[in-house]
Amino acid sequence: MAWNDAGVAPSLRIAWDFMRLVHPLQPADAILVLGSFDPHAAVYAASLWKAGLAPVVIMSGGIAHRGGVLDTGWDRSEARVFADVAIGEGVPQEAMLLEERAQNTGDNFIFGAAIAEQAKIPLKKLLVVAKPYMTRRGFATGRRLKPEIELLMQCEQIDVADYFAREPDPERTMLALVGDLHRIIVYPHLGFQIAQDVPPEVVDALGRLVAAGYGARLVQGHEVARPG
Repeated sequence: MAWNDAGVAPSLRIAWDFMRLVHPLQPADAILVLGSFDPHAAVYAASLWKAGLAPVVIMSGGIAHRGGVLDTGWDRSEARVFADVAIGEGVPQEAMLLEERAQNTGDNFIFGAAIAEQAKIPLKKLLVVAKPYMTRRGFATGRRLKPEIELLMQCEQIDVADYFAREPDPERTMLALVGDLHRIIVYPHLGFQIAQDVPPEVVDALGRLVAAGYGARLVQGHEVARPG
């Protein structure tokens, strides 16, 4: 099956709508961009900076996931690639901090906050930019690791069909999305995220996507409910 097949698309939309979490925009102390293989997050972060919503952008992401589904194939850190994108969008280098050690979402928050502290930027409110299907999991991770910071999740406004249609490898993106949804369910039990209510239809959608062949990034040792 493909991401837009009739047997897959409805479950994908259910998963997407649940995983995309966006809070009302407010001015903040900084913008934290969670690194990934999707540089559109950097474009959107640049738009928030240019709108005057925060004085500094923290690009967070190392060279991670070598040989895995999430391998970017870049020879530079995700943070540096994203910074170059933001510069192209009009954000000056001096308005950015680069955090190039992060290997996962937890690292993004821990190391991102540490580099802000080194720059003497107190973080009370943080705009967190990620790819759309990463925002809910990012929020759950950040709330678990940095509960003292108010997190306002942000992402570009784009429909799921348009997002996947522009992806250079939409099947890889499907594997990433399904893995992220599984982590929203599993990671609270492992202490990596806060718990969130996951509606039964979302759990069912996960099972259908796995049954369609998109389970390569599941958390090992944790069963996925079969479709009802």
